[in-house]
Formats: sequence, structure tokens, C-alpha cells
Amino acid sequence: MTNAELGKLNSGNQKEKGDEEMKKVLGMFVLAALTVGCGRKAAEQAASIPPPPQFVNMALEAEAKPIPEARKLAPGTKVVLKGRVMGVREPFAKERALFVLGDEGTITPCNAMADDHCPMPWDACCDPVAIRSVGTASIELLGEDGRVLPIGLKGVGGLKELSKVTVAGNVAPGSTAEAFVVIASAVFVEQ
Repeated sequence: MTNAELGKLNSGNQKEKGDEEMKKVLGMFVLAALTVGCGRKAAEQAASIPPPPQFVNMALEAEAKPIPEARKLAPGTKVVLKGRVMGVREPFAKERALFVLGDEGTITPCNAMADDHCPMPWDACCDPVAIRSVGTASIELLGEDGRVLPIGLKGVGGLKELSKVTVAGNVAPGSTAEAFVVIASAVFVEQ
């Protein structure tokens, strides 16, 4: 084979490789567009889901207990908590009626700090993990069968990251100071 023939062969192979790369890049753009579209659709669907009966339209007037103090309560004890949806990177469970409530007197969302640089201020990553652990509670909404409702709550009833929320309920059976869970009987989301 001559050098000219090798050159043509190489340029043909490079063109094919370039075409393959272009197809891969276009495929990734299409996949990204579909993913964004699906994300919007999921958010729209969540917003259109009627809130579970635990969501209420009026403020809960009972005095709220700070989460670090509430963690000491025995399972079954009635409790009212106030806070924001914050304290972890993913505060909502997917397809489960569960979210994380953070105590504003204990942890601080990053956007409330002077040097905010965080793309997810609700994770409160500027606070030490030990502080975030004591300042959060898992909130569950149960169905009539006593199981966690099989719906994600993000977007339902206006609930989102950093929403101000008041929760009334009972400390869950099996809840501990280390794994604090409240079964909500009422959830009020401030708008």
C-alpha cells in the first residue's frame, strides 16, 4: 500500500470515528433533553397530586418543641415540631411519604450564611454532621393501613426544599434519639 492509499484509509477511518462520536454526542443531548422533560413532568405531576389528608390549610397553634429536645421523647408521645425541609442533600424519599425536617435553631441552611456558595443550601453542609444529626427529624405520613404512603411528597401541597413546615404527630414506635422519626397527623406548609 502506498502512503497516499494509507492516508485515504486513515482519513476514512477518522471520518467514521468522527461520525460515531457525533452520534454519541447527539444521543447524549437527546437523553439529556428527555431527562429534563421527565423531571419537569414529574414536578408537574407532584404538584397536581392532591395532598394526603394530613396536610392542613391552617397554621397549627400548639407550641412547637425544638427537635433536639423532642429526640428525647418516648415513642408514642405527642409532639409538635417546626422547621424547614433541610439537613440532608435529598430531604424527600422517592415514592414514599417521608421528608426530613430541620430545626432552624440548631442548623442553618447555607443560603442564610454570609459566604453562601452552595448549590443545594437545604443540605446545610456548612454545619458539622454531628449538629445536623441532632437537629433533624424524619417525618412520615401513614395510610389507613399503617404503612408509609407510597407517594413522594416533593411538590405536593407546595412542599419543597427549605419550605417552612409545622408538623403535629407522635414519636414513631422504634424511634430513638439517634434515629428520630415522627408519624405526622397534621402538616402545615407556610406559603
